[in-house]
Amino acid sequence: MARVRLRDVASRAGVTVGAASLALNGKPGVSTETRERVRDAAREMGYAPHQGARSLSKGRTGLWGALLDADADAWRPWLAGAMAHATACGARLMVQRMPARERRQDTFRQILAEARLDGLLVLDPDGDDTPLKPLWDAKIPTVVAGRRSRWFDCVEIHDRLALEQLLGRLSLDGKRPVALVATRQQAQREDPRIQLWQDHCAEIHAESPLIAVPDDSPDAGIWAAGQLAKTPNPIRAALCLSGDRTAWGMLREARLRQISVPGDLAIAGWGDLEASSWVDPELTTLHLPWEDLGTRTAWLLQNRLAAPNAAKAHRTLDARLVSRRSA
Repeated sequence: MARVRLRDVASRAGVTVGAASLALNGKPGVSTETRERVRDAAREMGYAPHQGARSLSKGRTGLWGALLDADADAWRPWLAGAMAHATACGARLMVQRMPARERRQDTFRQILAEARLDGLLVLDPDGDDTPLKPLWDAKIPTVVAGRRSRWFDCVEIHDRLALEQLLGRLSLDGKRPVALVATRQQAQREDPRIQLWQDHCAEIHAESPLIAVPDDSPDAGIWAAGQLAKTPNPIRAALCLSGDRTAWGMLREARLRQISVPGDLAIAGWGDLEASSWVDPELTTLHLPWEDLGTRTAWLLQNRLAAPNAAKAHRTLDARLVSRRSA
């Protein structure tokens, strides 16, 4: 079936194309009677405005950029959420991984010079605003996801409350120490989650080891479980801040060493990957709402494009404790 065009609606209503456009867009210049006649004709014919034409009439291309600097467990669901909302708005996404930090300003300048973007979605939970300055200087509508931004609209995930709940669960409300397994990168930077764990340990007045692993993988978890077994004082609980995959490896090694989970050792992960509900025992972990974050990021850009002079927006989503049998 051929697409119904504006001129078809105008012909049905007996008006010019210009008058039909004014009527359908709610603009002055036509009588109430004409407006209703055009709208009735559009409804009867199943007319829907062409999103590309509508964007161009507003000086827009309908093309949004999405720049990613996060691991796949974060960016894939985030992008799914952002893309779903952008598509519902009639926009298309141009997706690109972030370059190395020293090349970012040059990359942004190139994007500004070559790409006709209405706005940008930026996912960089561990980044900062400095490389984004060319976007700020050029007044490009931008929304930052995963952290707070000084200049742009932003949306981030708050995990402090859920982490406090998880540490309370693992420590039996402060009655026993909790080991922390983190990647070397996490351990070397000022990660607020590690600081929260340290504060929690200080309240217990017991030694709680921090075990640094190279990455989030089952092999890293197997190695971490071996290190935990060497501690002079028995540790009965461990939190894998590095991620759920590390916790899977710890569960496997505990089973091989005939360590009961959670009876002898409670284990918790971070990220709530799909397979974490399939392991034995099912893994207690923290759910991070990356897909919702993507949806909210795109929603903020839509709002910014509709109201360019509105006050800067800062939104938050909460992480959630997922309690299962491992802790």
